[in-house]
Amino acid sequence: MKLICVSIILLISFFMSAVHAEEIILSAGSGPLDAVIKPVKDAFEKETGIKINILFGSASLAFKQLYKGVSETAAVGTTFNDMIEILKNEGFEVEEPSSFRNVLIGRGVIHTVVNKDNPVSKLSKEQLKGIFTGKINNWKQVGGSDSPIIVVLSTLNPATIATFKKVILDNETYTTEVLELGHMDELRTAVETNPEAIVFGSSAVLSSGVKKIDTPEIFRPVTLITRGEPSPKIKKLIDFILTGAGKKLITE
Repeated sequence: MKLICVSIILLISFFMSAVHAEEIILSAGSGPLDAVIKPVKDAFEKETGIKINILFGSASLAFKQLYKGVSETAAVGTTFNDMIEILKNEGFEVEEPSSFRNVLIGRGVIHTVVNKDNPVSKLSKEQLKGIFTGKINNWKQVGGSDSPIIVVLSTLNPATIATFKKVILDNETYTTEVLELGHMDELRTAVETNPEAIVFGSSAVLSSGVKKIDTPEIFRPVTLITRGEPSPKIKKLIDFILTGAGKKLITE
């Protein structure tokens, strides 16, 4: 009987500790996840006992979840001001943007990839711009085979789209002749199965079935946003990433 009572007490203690365990509900797009959050998640949870519960989506969705109180913080692959502008272009007005706080926690690399059998291995900024604005529409124009270029864009990654447009396209308009898909894994699959396709995105577009093109480096900031000052547990995450053990885990 005594052994049973002790077991019950231990079981209750376990469930009580689980209930009261600290948790951060974090919304994030694929770029911030791949570049910063995923590399530090396990080590942060082990060191602090604070679990990171990730809500995955686009940068826009991540901010909207924070805005509506669904999450406690949002990691987006752009600056705070550019995030507000992206939302404005989507018809979403942010009331009192000054009530939010943001901190730069890293940067993400935007990779450009083609099918592994594509003979093209290097593209200049001018060539990339030509391809994604539609001025260059055949691989023969950039040293490849005589075949049409299939431009693939994501409809769920506005921060990545905006950064590439700003850095490579000099804010010119994307070509309308595109194959529109959603998540980065869909973009990767499109390139793996289409010899004429080209995409850009986070490290999620990389695989053995694609070839990373040598291009000018394209980086975008990874920003962590909170409504008001970061809570103590979110402050721990920021410190872990910027000055703690997490700093060595981030490679981009």
